Amino acid sequence: MAQAPPTQISRPDVSAPNPPEFDDIAKKSKQAFEYLDLTILQWIDERHALKRIYSTAPKDYPVGGEKIMTKGAPWPETVVRRHAAYASFNTEELQATYVDTPAMTAMGVHQCICVPIFDKDGNTIAALNFLAGKDQWDPSMVGKMQDLAKVDGTEAFNKFIASQ
Repeated sequence: MAQAPPTQISRPDVSAPNPPEFDDIAKKSKQAFEYLDLTILQWIDERHALKRIYSTAPKDYPVGGEKIMTKGAPWPETVVRRHAAYASFNTEELQATYVDTPAMTAMGVHQCICVPIFDKDGNTIAALNFLAGKDQWDPSMVGKMQDLAKVDGTEAFNKFIASQ
């Protein structure tokens, strides 16, 4: 079984509030995909880090938390460099990517689909990170999630940046 690459995880004791710019995405996504949790992650390239800027489960995944990922790790290579979705459809696939898989499975999470949000130049600047239960989704969900990220995710992220 593949092991996740080394990852530094930080989490605040108290979650920052969710920015309202992403509330509509959370509602649309819940209706369309019935996720267990949706987090929105900002990519900070110079630190090779994902910063959580929105979470529907802030006790488990507080806003303000970060994951600093190893250069060359599968997630950033796929989502950031190749501009593609990263999907884990079972616990073994989660374990190959995420060092916090035990915490995820304790929440009932067995699947994860991350889809990139792009800037106007086509660079990955953020991602919608959907978490689901066992056998909840199949690969047909990925395209629908990418469509949501491309339109609604980009619009919401641009509003979020403008509000900072």
